[in-house]
Amino acid sequence: MVRVVTFGNVLSGIGLAMLGFVIFLKYAIADPGDYPMYGWLLALAVLGVVLIISIVTTFTEKQGYIHPNDKLYANMLVFMMTIGTLLVYGLLITDEIIQGYLFDMGTMIVIAYIFLFVFVAYGSKIAAGAETGQVKEMTSRFMLVSLVLGAIMAGVNFLLNLIRDVTSSYGWAAATLTAFAFALVLLIVVFLSRRYEPIGE
Repeated sequence: MVRVVTFGNVLSGIGLAMLGFVIFLKYAIADPGDYPMYGWLLALAVLGVVLIISIVTTFTEKQGYIHPNDKLYANMLVFMMTIGTLLVYGLLITDEIIQGYLFDMGTMIVIAYIFLFVFVAYGSKIAAGAETGQVKEMTSRFMLVSLVLGAIMAGVNFLLNLIRDVTSSYGWAAATLTAFAFALVLLIVVFLSRRYEPIGE
């Protein structure tokens, strides 16, 4: 199973490189024709394989044990490839409405990671007492955290959309969102990789 994870990581790297090459074809060649779209379709196919591998290695251990850090790093690559594949497609089309939908989809995925980060960091405090039946106390904490977290996520959504509106460029907005997504997922991975976690058999 470890070899499967390694193979998935290699495919993720290839997929990200393909997306970079697609962007190069799009902007570095005067008349690239349909080649950028063909390259994107290949990257999409690679993403499909990577997602299947990720699901198998993350949720099953039938073929052997995988270290949690290996899963973490592998899924970081999967996350970045998914965001990249989604946003690069918007660079290949001219329909501003669809570009807006794609950007909003990418924004929602990134915002979901903010939610994940907060609950990874403070989940034990929020859920404290739930196992002993202290549901009201847990719910009251959850209400407050949801209020603060909702305001943070709404603010991030506003800022990302403001960048798109100010620049009037899908490309710059997509680049900003990609950079923010990478910084966020890297922060989560660094934060978690430093934490001790019991190792299974």
